[in-house]
Amino acid sequence: MNVCKIIGNDMKQGVLKNKRLLFVPILCFFECMYYDNWMLIASSGRPFGKPNLPDLFIMLFRGSDPISKIADRDIKADLPYFWIAILVFAVFIGFEYMHDDLTQFGVQVITRCHKRSSWWYSKCLWCAVLSFVFYILVLATVVIYAALLGYKFTFENNYLITNTFAAASTVYESSPIWEISTLSKVFLLAAPFMVVWTLNMLQMFLSLFIKPIYSFLISLVLIVAGTLSDTPLAFSRHALIQQQLYRRCL
Repeated sequence: MNVCKIIGNDMKQGVLKNKRLLFVPILCFFECMYYDNWMLIASSGRPFGKPNLPDLFIMLFRGSDPISKIADRDIKADLPYFWIAILVFAVFIGFEYMHDDLTQFGVQVITRCHKRSSWWYSKCLWCAVLSFVFYILVLATVVIYAALLGYKFTFENNYLITNTFAAASTVYESSPIWEISTLSKVFLLAAPFMVVWTLNMLQMFLSLFIKPIYSFLISLVLIVAGTLSDTPLAFSRHALIQQQLYRRCL
């Protein structure tokens, strides 16, 4: 069994026939509804103007202050529940296929191909494709929702909205943002995908040494760690778009 057949099997079973991907647009659509309503409430009575397409994307991955750095005990921690839900569902899809592959049909594949390296290369490619398809579905949902609600399709965000939510931080100093470089925009767009891909690759690698369920739990810990701290180890925090935008543009 050559590597092409293994890759074809992973693409077919792990991506094309992965029915859990159908729930991604549903999850993101409800999250877009939530943040769209949130922006309307926050902008009531203020001349913000109509939000643009990037505003909805930024809000979807807006994030929150690291809880460990909130000094004022009277301030209620605002956990990014929907952000956590997106990342958890992303790693769950990867975990589900890896679990089945390592405990069921994947054992036969490894036995027939006689090369663990071929199996591993195929899984690395599958992981990248699955993460990419997941993220494309998220972006497509944002675009469709924005089109239905009459958002302005432009690459520029509404800076009044961005600055208002950035200034709400109780940890970082306020600094108005009026221009975002092209390189920063590329980084902000790619950051969530890179985090999802890294989390899936990490749990796939750990599954070779420990039970898949434990690798999945480690991924969950890393996701939650991104809401608790902004240390380099909590790399999942890079998917918190507004906080990254805010800190990079100080």
